[in-house]
Amino acid sequence: MTKISEIVKDTISLLLFEHAILRVRLPLLLKLKEDDLWKEFELLHNFIVNSHARVEDVVVFPLIKQEIVKPYANDHLLIKNYGDGILKEKRKDWVERYVKIVLDHNKGEEINVFPSLKENIELEPSIKLIKEFGNEKYYYITGLELP
Repeated sequence: MTKISEIVKDTISLLLFEHAILRVRLPLLLKLKEDDLWKEFELLHNFIVNSHARVEDVVVFPLIKQEIVKPYANDHLLIKNYGDGILKEKRKDWVERYVKIVLDHNKGEEINVFPSLKENIELEPSIKLIKEFGNEKYYYITGLELP
């Protein structure tokens, strides 16, 4: 098992690592058969909303000017509602759009949000939120073991 501290040193490097994981895992959803799709989609959506975006909203965004982060915080709500709707309606035809929304959103954060930070953000507050999400679920998505 790979410990989180072996891969990342601060919250932004953690979020960038998670973005890389999502760039690989989300497009794979489009290749799954319907019975496998819903379980995997629900796990990834739950991770995006209740771990990844939560770390951004609670730990990172308060440290950046609101005019920079407001569109991305709004995207988090859009992603949550759209993903919840996909799960409720079992709309496989909406999954491709969801993948595009999340990946475009993440790219925007990498270009417009993360570079505006003046200092590194320690991992500890983020790890606390991730533990609330769940160690086993986090390991399944990222392959990283929490301390």
